[in-house]
This record gives sequence, C-alpha cells and structure tokens, in this order.
Amino acid sequence: MAIKMNELVTLTDTAKSTILYYVKEGLLPEPQKPKPNLHLYDESCVEIIRFIKYLQNHFGSSINELKVIMDKGNFSFKNGFETVLETLDVLMGSAHQSTYTAEYLCEQYSITPVKLNDYVEQGLLFRRDGAFTLKELEIVEILLNLESVGVDQALIQEYVKHARQLAVMEVEFAQKILASKEHKNGTVKALFDTTLIFKPYLFNMHTLKAYQESEKQS
Repeated sequence: MAIKMNELVTLTDTAKSTILYYVKEGLLPEPQKPKPNLHLYDESCVEIIRFIKYLQNHFGSSINELKVIMDKGNFSFKNGFETVLETLDVLMGSAHQSTYTAEYLCEQYSITPVKLNDYVEQGLLFRRDGAFTLKELEIVEILLNLESVGVDQALIQEYVKHARQLAVMEVEFAQKILASKEHKNGTVKALFDTTLIFKPYLFNMHTLKAYQESEKQS
C-alpha cells in the first residue's frame, strides 16, 4: 500500500526535510509520482525510517555508516538487526573516523610512549586496527584531567575491573539471547535494546538513587 508524505511524516515522527534527505542519499526508495504534486511512498518506508533512527539514536550512525550496512549483499529490513550485528566494527565508529598514531597522541598531550602504552595495558584505552580515533583522544584528555585533580588511580582501576566483569556477563547474556533459532531478527534487536537502552538506564538510575541516599545520610 502506498502512503502520502504527510502520512509518512506522522507515522515516523520525522520531518519532511529529513525524509527527502534520506531519499536523496539513497536510504529510502524514490516515491511514485502519479501526479506532479502527488508523491507516494511504499509502506515499507515506515520500518526503514524507524530502523535508520534506531541506529542514529543508539549508535550515533552517520549516513556513510548507514550506507555501508544497507549496501551489504545480504541486507534486508526483515533481518536488518542481524546484519547490524555483523557490522559492529562500522557502528563502533572505527570505519569512517580519522585515525591517529601513538606518536601523534604523545605529542598532542605531552605524554611519553610508556604512559600511553600503560593506558592501553590497563584497559583504559584501546587501539583500533593499530591506531586511535577521536574517541581515544577524548579519553586521554579525561584521564589526564582525572590525574590533575588528584582522583585516586585505584578508583579508576575499579572501573576497569567492573567493566571487564560486566563485559563477560554481557557476552554470556548475548549468547543466551542469540541461541534462539526463532525470530532471530527480533532477538538481536532485544539484545541491542538491552545493551544500549536498558543497561544504561539501570546504571544511571541506580547511581542517582545512590547519590540521593548518600545525601540523606550526610
């Protein structure tokens, strides 16, 4: 069934200009034009737009990254989230970002190669295919600022310790979710929802409650 632009705007809560941009970039199919002022879109565009917005909202996906995912030979919106699982390197921001050498980071932040390597070995910083991205530059700034204000390094190591433990738990959890042979695309979306939405919600809300309890006791 074909739908008009105003219906597509309402169903997806997306501005007309954004929809036209998706069409221009090839993320949405061209509409049918039975009359000069009548553009009709396939109803599949509703799910396509929702999928695009999911990736943009929760992965911060760029248009180029979305194109890489959708251009995969086995991509279809019926199994879209399964394809996303296969392209996590793209979504984690390493495929279309500028990269920087260790030498650049050392010069930029006036740190020694030993100190930079120490960050990596401690699990505070990660190389991506042997290089660093803007995210790693941001993390180095944060680490140096924490040191400058005298934050206990043991506390930072506790973060790393718990992050590693949580990562192991999360992989085990994901394997259980993905073990289901039925509704595979739905189970992959459930995995992303858990990792990207539910987990941060739980952590942030429990952190808020801990602060509130701490203030009551002080």
